[in-house]
Amino acid sequence: MIKELLTKKFVRDNLVLFTGTLILNVFGFLFHFYMGRSLGPEGYGILGALLSIVYFMIVPTNTIQTGIAKFSMLFNAKKEYGKIRYLFAKSVKRLLLTGIIGGIIFALMTPFIADFLNMDVSSLVVISFFMLFALLVPINRGILQGVQDFKSLSVNLAVEGVIKLLAGVLFVALGYGVNGALGAIIASYIVVFFIGLKPLSEILKKESSRAIDTREVYSYSLPLLIMVLSLTLFYSVDMVLVKHFFSSVDAGYYSAISLIGKILFFGSMSISQVMFPKVAELYHLGKGHKKLMYKSLGVIFLLVIPAVIIYFLIPDFIITLLYGKEYLPISPLLGWFGLFIGLVCFIYLIAFYNISINKKKFLWILGLFNLIEISAVWFFHNSLFQVIQSLTITMFLLFVILSIDVIFSKDGKNGKTIGNNPCV
Repeated sequence: MIKELLTKKFVRDNLVLFTGTLILNVFGFLFHFYMGRSLGPEGYGILGALLSIVYFMIVPTNTIQTGIAKFSMLFNAKKEYGKIRYLFAKSVKRLLLTGIIGGIIFALMTPFIADFLNMDVSSLVVISFFMLFALLVPINRGILQGVQDFKSLSVNLAVEGVIKLLAGVLFVALGYGVNGALGAIIASYIVVFFIGLKPLSEILKKESSRAIDTREVYSYSLPLLIMVLSLTLFYSVDMVLVKHFFSSVDAGYYSAISLIGKILFFGSMSISQVMFPKVAELYHLGKGHKKLMYKSLGVIFLLVIPAVIIYFLIPDFIITLLYGKEYLPISPLLGWFGLFIGLVCFIYLIAFYNISINKKKFLWILGLFNLIEISAVWFFHNSLFQVIQSLTITMFLLFVILSIDVIFSKDGKNGKTIGNNPCV
């Protein structure tokens, strides 16, 4: 049976891409655990705040890759390789210019950001170089995804993780500290961009066809961009605020507990990614889709709740294993932070469900709760525990509101009903 399954292209492609993603994530966590031990709580707190800024920069790359993948898929199906060639060239020019301008603007803002985060300007200047290749990498990956070259895409993802860890160990060992860790991330993006050109060599040799408007690629992804940005803020902006209000050591402790908690988030993210196209297909066919969403929520529940219980039961063991005894002061907080991230996991899935059935009004709710979350931490930060309490209460309220909206919305069992209520 396994042999028969592996002969099916759909299953094989999923296994190939899953392998690359798994390697990327494993090496990514190893990178963080090494940095936490090598830099100590103070240095790791600075790195955590800087990486929160990097997360915001990465948000557009995910949506750009989605748009490029969609159009590449359409052109590939019609064997219009000249259009893919033009899409690549036009996107590189447009995003290269955007990266340069964005990097310059960010560099000019670094004194103000450094003052807010109570850190040295040099590390922020290093981040400005990250924007350049961060916007270029999704072009290659989007085309590889669109032409269904999942083997090359998987290799590209795996190489990013390996380079980031190896370069990070090297740069920190040479004494570059936090800047070395950031430099390793930049190096990984530079390497994978150029590696991504090789499997596209045949397409890039084709004569360019100008019969497309690349603006459609970016406008297609706008609602998704807004949603992903809001969701990213939920689990990233807290680190920036903690770095502002607390000492570097406390920020380092928080960075450690934040990453351990996010293991739940990244571990359950694939459930939303699998649900998204299936619900979208049912929606366009006019069939009921709530049942699939409920099943997906059930799967996340079975993954997240046991993990949160473990976080409450053996926090000392987990923290010592991953970061060392130096980080044990935060062990009482691990279970509570896991509960916060668990709520984020549920919210993430409901958000992707809504966007898959063309609901957009909920984006205003996400934006409102971004402001509520920031305000809650801004006014209630007497301790790290109070920060986590504020985050948990905010996410619980958002989860309840989104759940009620889903429960009482129409399932749309025919195309006509759905078409007349695109934003119910």
